[in-house]
Amino acid sequence: MSETQRPNGVMRGAFETTGSCRLVMYVIKKLELDAKHGFLLDIRYVKDEVQRSLESVEVALQEGSTDIISIDWISVARERAHGIPITAGVPYGRTIGGLVARQDSSIQSLEDLPGKRIGVVRKVDKNWIITRAACLKRYGFDPQREATVVEALSKSKLTYRLETGDVEAGLQFWQLIPHLTVSGKFRQVVDMIDLLPYLGVQKMIPFSIFTFRDEFVQRQPHTIRAYARAFAEAVDYMKQNDDIWEELHEKMLPEETPEVVHALRDRWRARVMTNWNEETIRNIKLFFEEMLKVGGKEVLGVDRIPEGTFTLGLTA
Repeated sequence: MSETQRPNGVMRGAFETTGSCRLVMYVIKKLELDAKHGFLLDIRYVKDEVQRSLESVEVALQEGSTDIISIDWISVARERAHGIPITAGVPYGRTIGGLVARQDSSIQSLEDLPGKRIGVVRKVDKNWIITRAACLKRYGFDPQREATVVEALSKSKLTYRLETGDVEAGLQFWQLIPHLTVSGKFRQVVDMIDLLPYLGVQKMIPFSIFTFRDEFVQRQPHTIRAYARAFAEAVDYMKQNDDIWEELHEKMLPEETPEVVHALRDRWRARVMTNWNEETIRNIKLFFEEMLKVGGKEVLGVDRIPEGTFTLGLTA
């Protein structure tokens, strides 16, 4: 693709090898949606691991080796509060996970967490933050104090700790839960989405959002808008076309059973979002304020959403 064929420039993306974004990126490249919208999407995949208390994609964005990643907006607010100039501008979805327990575990609800050994990817992960806030509001206890919390520092390591019995339950990311539950060895105790109404969320809000450095937004807003259009087309295609999921099974998820892939497809379709406007951001901020009332800065890791955390106008 020549410069004249890509008037919207180049966008470098970094995504985790275990994340669901890689499935969307496959579809964008398969359908050549980046070329259709006049830009080149240059993708690399990074390990699912934590470096310097940050996910590997966050490190790549901070170091400037990538232009776009997908992380939760709580992390964006936390980084921005520490002076890191990044901003969330294109929604991905309600990509929050669930509490998974061994089939023979006595854990039937969040109320059963005290005294148990619970695995998390990170203590600042959105799944654990939501769990702590829900326990504080509904049951009056903080599981960070009442349970033994084990940080696995990657999603795959958390799965390993669950499978070996090192932890009785874990807060796993949504896309990895079908692999655990379809086997029959584990069950999902709680879907984080079901906790949101208890925490003041009455409307759908995204949690994972495509995030950029401020400098890239200022220099190449046209590239981001082109990406947003390509992403929206890929979402529509993946929602309406079951055959692409069979191809994704063969090309991207060969180790999974058809049952796992079908469950992943249905969960993804229910979680992905493309709406992004002032009302969306207003609802996110209302949720943050409710969480802050319940758990404070100790739970959230930040006591405010700094100005510039969200950017509008990039999805037009």
